[in-house]
Amino acid sequence: MSELFKLTVQAGRHDRENCPVAFGLPADSPQLKGAGDRPLRMIAEDGRLIPVQSELKDGQFILHWIVDRLPAGETLALTVASSEGDAAEGQGGVRVVRKEHRFDVEIDGAYFTSYVTDPELAKPYLGPMMGPYGESFTRLDFETTEHPHHRSVWFAIGDVNGIDLWNEPKDRHGKQRVLGSVEAADGPVLARLVSKQQWCSFAGKPQLEETRTMTFYRTPSGGRIVDMDSVMTALGRVEFGATKEAGPLGIRVAESMKAESGGTIVNAYGSIGEAECWGRRAPWCDYYGQVGGHTLGIAAFDHPDNVDYPTYWHVRDYGLLAANNLYFLGGKLLQKGQSIAYRHRMYFHEGDAAVAKVADKYQDYIHPPKVALISP
Repeated sequence: MSELFKLTVQAGRHDRENCPVAFGLPADSPQLKGAGDRPLRMIAEDGRLIPVQSELKDGQFILHWIVDRLPAGETLALTVASSEGDAAEGQGGVRVVRKEHRFDVEIDGAYFTSYVTDPELAKPYLGPMMGPYGESFTRLDFETTEHPHHRSVWFAIGDVNGIDLWNEPKDRHGKQRVLGSVEAADGPVLARLVSKQQWCSFAGKPQLEETRTMTFYRTPSGGRIVDMDSVMTALGRVEFGATKEAGPLGIRVAESMKAESGGTIVNAYGSIGEAECWGRRAPWCDYYGQVGGHTLGIAAFDHPDNVDYPTYWHVRDYGLLAANNLYFLGGKLLQKGQSIAYRHRMYFHEGDAAVAKVADKYQDYIHPPKVALISP
């Protein structure tokens, strides 16, 4: 093992617990000493090995790890070293298993979710989202007659040049067609799926092209974190209508979790219930209730980089949780070649919003710990 460099992680003003962290160096940085393609080890001051994962992206060598616990105001020193062996051996991790028309995500050997790209369906979806007690956080029911297009977690808009890509009316709905192969990467800290699809009319005429990046972190089963980032590029003039049937991020919570079954909706400002949260702007919204006799919840986070931040929420007592600016702000127009990007984080948690520290998790997302390279 050969030491490469040292880092400090500053918690800042927030307590950190199971918080994803990333730090990048130029790929030709002298600190890497040519070890960019070898397994790495990250060692804490007390000698603990911290799982670390690296990637090369846009000329940057990026490290990913999880800060398990760091109180506000404290600093953690880390050593990064190269290793001749497999640094991930025995550490568990996040694994992608390729199957026909789907990609299963396993965390520490346990099934978590699948990204399903079945061409027989109108659009890909993510689900089920398995909780810590063996039941799904979300609804995924192909027999339902109530909002059957609400499949667990999806990304869609109900009016794209007059084409409905949210609902699925017979023989006239839009389709999202996945292009080529979904890119997959996994490791001891996270897995990532990159899916490119065209949003088309029912007859197959493309309207826009989307690149969807989904990142799954190795956090505990009672606090799973998934990032969903999307870039949509117009292939011609594209108008998003002022439609209520939109997210673009859509989540359908488990039936027993919905407010009609005793669940609770709460937003970042403390508003409670559909009457107080629907059509209101907030940085995040949380939906929690009973699943299999346990309190589970799903929080959706809107990133400050998103257009029209903070988003309005299309959240319903019957179990829908969606971020929607289009209905409340009057739609959007993209000219050919123009793009619009969205970044969201989903936090699948045990306990209610207070117990799960949803507000703290949002700060982890928008104000992560500061990482610095220690000069030799």
